[in-house]
Amino acid sequence: MILKLKLLWACLKKNWKAAALAIWSIIVWFVSRRNSAAAIEAMQANKESYEAQIKSLKVQHKIERDKIEELNLKYRETIATIEEKYNKKEQELSRKEKKKVKEIVKKAKENPDEINKKIEDLFGFTSDS
Repeated sequence: MILKLKLLWACLKKNWKAAALAIWSIIVWFVSRRNSAAAIEAMQANKESYEAQIKSLKVQHKIERDKIEELNLKYRETIATIEEKYNKKEQELSRKEKKKVKEIVKKAKENPDEINKKIEDLFGFTSDS
């Protein structure tokens, strides 16, 4: 055993650069391995954070889409209500106008110029006659 140690010592003295390089490589490997584990752990934490952010953004997007759909539905309902009211008012107004024209015709009896003048005054347009 002592002989083997003496041979090893002699070999190390002669090839000390190779031994130092081997020891240095082992130290660098251990140090970098420890740091790579920390880097892998940090990257995993970043990945989990990004996935949580993506999930949160998807939830927010769905909420916004639902709100947009709801507002669009309210808009269509409001437009339909307004159109319905407009049509009712338009029909009511045309009935009133017809009644007024009938009254003008009854009052003016057989005088077409007087009928034309009253209709022009009532509705704000002129006749060609």
